[in-house]
Amino acid sequence: MKRFLSIIALILTMTILSGCDIFNNDIYNKSYNVEIDIVDFENAVVAAIEKADSAVIGVSNYETVALGSSKITSVGSGVVYKSTAIMKDGSTKPYDETMDSNEVAIYEYYAITNRHVIEDAAFVRVYFGDIDIEVDAEIMALDPQVDLAVIRFEYEGFIQPLAFADSDSLKKGSFAIALGSPSGHDYYGSATFGIISHPKRYLPEDLDGDGINDWEAEYIQHDVAINPGNSGGPLINIQGEIIGINTMKFVSENIDNMGFSIPSNLVSEVVKILETGREPSRPRLGVTIIEVWGLNAESRVKNGIPDDIYDGLFVTEVSPNGIAAKANVLPGDTIISFNGEDIRYTREVRAQLNSIIEGSGIEVEIIVIRDGEEIELSAIFWVLIWKDLFLYY
Repeated sequence: MKRFLSIIALILTMTILSGCDIFNNDIYNKSYNVEIDIVDFENAVVAAIEKADSAVIGVSNYETVALGSSKITSVGSGVVYKSTAIMKDGSTKPYDETMDSNEVAIYEYYAITNRHVIEDAAFVRVYFGDIDIEVDAEIMALDPQVDLAVIRFEYEGFIQPLAFADSDSLKKGSFAIALGSPSGHDYYGSATFGIISHPKRYLPEDLDGDGINDWEAEYIQHDVAINPGNSGGPLINIQGEIIGINTMKFVSENIDNMGFSIPSNLVSEVVKILETGREPSRPRLGVTIIEVWGLNAESRVKNGIPDDIYDGLFVTEVSPNGIAAKANVLPGDTIISFNGEDIRYTREVRAQLNSIIEGSGIEVEIIVIRDGEEIELSAIFWVLIWKDLFLYY
């Protein structure tokens, strides 16, 4: 019997690897009809890489040393997401395929990289590995909370910018490709392939260096091989679109293939501000809250949490002039939904606040349980922008 099963397994494997097959895979009483053509799949991966390849750049962090000379202190990656044509008559135009290239004097590009790649740089240069040259780049701005930065540079050749995909549509098992320069420019343009391990992870961070975690950032966890030098490079989907910006991985003898990328939906909002030379500023809700799910009976009694509430964020204090107070959130309320998302952890509210970066009159629905009833409240985040100053009220 064992030999028979082994032969069947071998035949199935050979059939799948050799071409196209349709089979049923019964898992947990679910049947999946999957059509597999390995050659077509390989071609799709190759096409995605070729589409994105020219938009991926090397990023060099330089420091000034003795006698005015300089040297590279670190190397990372970046990806072009926006281009403008500077015409010979001095005008500027967003790139259009119908544009006459003979009328273009030079192209202006905006690229994303990681903050930690260019932080404290005396100056930055963009590296093109295919022709082995560097061009000067200008740092537009760095995000103090999310590991992102935008640089600007000019280059006579045309680079097709990459589009952003919807990172909220990612699922476990979605295919992903990383492009960048692992271990430096010698390995410029390397591509690695894998899957999304988990589309949404929250990792604590100590932003001010005081040893206390004061932020929980959202990441995409994946098993695509990334290494030092991949930082700032894109994680793309099978359509060649940006789904994330690679920023870090867990390193340990006991851990392998745990990489993390900043989701494209967050990236696309942040770069709109960074490219103008401003740092993003995020609002605070103005509440002190406790996660209900982890409390024992004694703690529940101590904090006055009703017996019929088992999830959400219990509000113990509300700042008098904060956004929550203006929305009529009261001490004793339990927040169960924020901006359309069910809430169980404080990090989920922080993630929502992280996405509220710039705008005017942004309205967010908050659902609370008060005296056993669900109540819908509306919080409005008014943002006044004056030069580099952001005011939330």
